[in-house]
Amino acid sequence: MKWEKDAKEGVVIAGGQGEGKAFTQLSSPRGLFVDTWGTL
Repeated sequence: MKWEKDAKEGVVIAGGQGEGKAFTQLSSPRGLFVDTWGTL
């Protein structure tokens, strides 16, 4: 989830489509990294 300052709702930025190997899915993630440009 991504939360903007003072937001009342968050935005899903990773996963959210169940476990799997598709571009929109995660499979047993151990962590995520976001760089200074906001790239996941």
